[in-house]
Amino acid sequence: MILDKLPAKKVLLSVGTITVLGALLVVGFKLTHPPVSDTDYKSRMDAKTFFAKNGKDADEESLPIINGRLEWLRERYGPPPADFAQRLIREWEKQQRRYPNQVPGAVLTEGSPLWTSIGPRNAVLTQNGVSLNVTDSGRLRTILPHPTDPNIVYILTSGGGIFKTTNFTSARSLWKPITDTLLTTSGGSMSFGRDPGTIYLGLGDPFDYAVGGVVVKTTNGGDSWSSYVTLANAKLVTDIKVDTSGTTDVVLVGTDVGVFRSTDGGATYTAVPQISGAPLSLYAWSLVKTSAGWLVSVADQATGISTLYLSTDRGANWGPVSGSPTGAGRTTLGVGAPGDSVVYAYAATTADAAQLDLFRSADGGLTWTALGITDKAPTNPNNDQPTMDLMAGQAFYNQMILVDPNDDSRNTVYLGGQLSSAKSTNGGQSWTLLSNWLAQYGLPYVHADFHTAAISNATGSPTLLFGSDGGLFVGTNGGTQWDSSKNKSIVSHLIYALSTSGTDSDNITIGLQDNGTRVRLASTGTFNQTIGGDGFGTGWSQANGQYVIGSLYFNIIKYSEVVPNRQRKWESARGINTSDGSFYTPIATPTAVADPSGAVFFTATKRFVYKTTNGGQNWVALFKGQPGTTYFRATAHSVGVHPTNLNRIAVCGPGGTLYITTDGGVNWQAQDNKVSDYAGFNSNVAWANDDTLYVSSENPNGQSFYVVKSTDGGVTWEAASNGLPLVPVSKVLVSQKDPSGETLYAATAIGVYESTDGGSNWHLFGAGLPAARVSDLYMPADGSFMRVATYGRGLWQITLP
Repeated sequence: MILDKLPAKKVLLSVGTITVLGALLVVGFKLTHPPVSDTDYKSRMDAKTFFAKNGKDADEESLPIINGRLEWLRERYGPPPADFAQRLIREWEKQQRRYPNQVPGAVLTEGSPLWTSIGPRNAVLTQNGVSLNVTDSGRLRTILPHPTDPNIVYILTSGGGIFKTTNFTSARSLWKPITDTLLTTSGGSMSFGRDPGTIYLGLGDPFDYAVGGVVVKTTNGGDSWSSYVTLANAKLVTDIKVDTSGTTDVVLVGTDVGVFRSTDGGATYTAVPQISGAPLSLYAWSLVKTSAGWLVSVADQATGISTLYLSTDRGANWGPVSGSPTGAGRTTLGVGAPGDSVVYAYAATTADAAQLDLFRSADGGLTWTALGITDKAPTNPNNDQPTMDLMAGQAFYNQMILVDPNDDSRNTVYLGGQLSSAKSTNGGQSWTLLSNWLAQYGLPYVHADFHTAAISNATGSPTLLFGSDGGLFVGTNGGTQWDSSKNKSIVSHLIYALSTSGTDSDNITIGLQDNGTRVRLASTGTFNQTIGGDGFGTGWSQANGQYVIGSLYFNIIKYSEVVPNRQRKWESARGINTSDGSFYTPIATPTAVADPSGAVFFTATKRFVYKTTNGGQNWVALFKGQPGTTYFRATAHSVGVHPTNLNRIAVCGPGGTLYITTDGGVNWQAQDNKVSDYAGFNSNVAWANDDTLYVSSENPNGQSFYVVKSTDGGVTWEAASNGLPLVPVSKVLVSQKDPSGETLYAATAIGVYESTDGGSNWHLFGAGLPAARVSDLYMPADGSFMRVATYGRGLWQITLP
């Protein structure tokens, strides 16, 4: 259909007849039924709600960023279908059989190009309103220090799998990824078996749209892994614990559909009948062994209410604890050692709206006493943390509790939440803050959003290990001193997007989940943070390297006309209606041929398409959709620009709709790009020339094709997916080196694929890339190399012939 014209210097007001989008009833930010298309759910976290309390100039941790991110994911995908993980596993298996010499660790075929990791491995400067000489890595899920060897430590990251060091006590520990050969690097939880060489690993991070619901096992410290075992319809793993009291390990696994149990050392698993539910029902968040038996906290996602269950027969049978804390939502349990009578429960309120309290039990979890900490002031309050409400507005996300096993009374307890961590030495009666997210108020730096903790006693002097959105932090002297340097060489950042200078390929900028926008300015693994918060779309001039673009949530865009190695060099863009923004801010960077000035970039909000012609300083609307009837999909690469003509722009819409202009935005057409068994969920559009366009899909529900092609400017479409795995595709890149436009690359959930015939056939490209989700692709104009971003295993590069 032809859309209304946009008069000069005016905004498009209507778009003709477009299907009105529906909304689903949600309870506690959970869908009551899965969507059948990408038009079924619209995010409840709009810009007005997001900035309601503190405004656009508020610091990041006063904003509901995690809620915003989860709502953004729900709008894009909905909840994962029950068979999501199983389908992706089957596709991964097919690719393993088809390309055995290209998987990580395989013997390479001669001449096969090899992917090389290029970081981030370090930072020497983090800037977020303040400047700190600290370093970070990606979000952690579990920390396992070896019980007797102080040099061996394992960490499980959310998107990068397990990293292991064998020289932890050295000044600079070296970390090695040990799960790159597995079907995914998305981490759920892990636990030692009866010896520290045995580790049970559950795959599937509970806070991202991930492949999971799978358990694997190593008996040699990660040198090799067993075949994976799927857990029925589970899609993620929240916790794993092992009962070693018998002759065989009994493994208990918490998931999004209840508890699973293995009685044969992890060879098989069965669902616990008393704690199992349909998808979207029962989250088994936390497992501990106490003097009364095994305890698990189970949150009913339909009601938002959490209940404790107890087993006295090593997890075979469970019953609810009548004395469970009332009014609780997600709850994290803590004991100093398995079998303790003293147990703590750190709980959110019903539906995880806020922090409820810390509870203490002296009888193994049968009865509980509320300690009343939430409104209590610590001994050293500050403006960020005036009370012990550590969870703040993210009670469903940041919960950490650690009970010190060295205190026989079990009165020494550590808690972590959003901005701070704290310690009590009298069983929760009083508290002292230990850290601050920006090293303010005389407190040391530990990155915000705490998830896990452990104590290592192997050196004879207790060492605290905290895990947060910023990776691993090491505490000594009872938590009064903290060190971030152990994050060096942990390549686990969750990267949304990357850009590279068109004139100096060593210069890179990336946007990361809760680790800001980072910049590299040499051939190094060091990437320094120069914008805080969640970093999203980025851009760097291809013609001259003069302008750099960074972004945050809801289309807040920063620009720099010099190399942005310092936060003060970024300026705020003008002209964008951020109230119409989506949580994710996409940035499209034209080629040097299309934009010899290097000053043109594009972005899109929910209904607007914007263009800047002065390097990001000022933005002008090229298109505005009618409220309630038109909006664009909020994906990382929703805007596509022609490789030689800035007048040709396309933007991904929902329901298999593509919005196209060929005259610089004066006129727009809404084209249906669906084909049979291609249901939409458009993620990216790529132009090859005036007539040929490619569109990719991130549909989680399964379909026969994930890339479609038009050879008549978007009027008609056909499948272009033969050889591609049937998994979500984030981006398609058309090689500038091939004038025919037939050489393509696809960023998928399990690797990078290449086509040399316009999408008629695809094959796995390169060797050695872990099965982390590939989030972005970059190739310079001369086609000399390809660079990719992954969501959990950093940046990788390959040399092209």
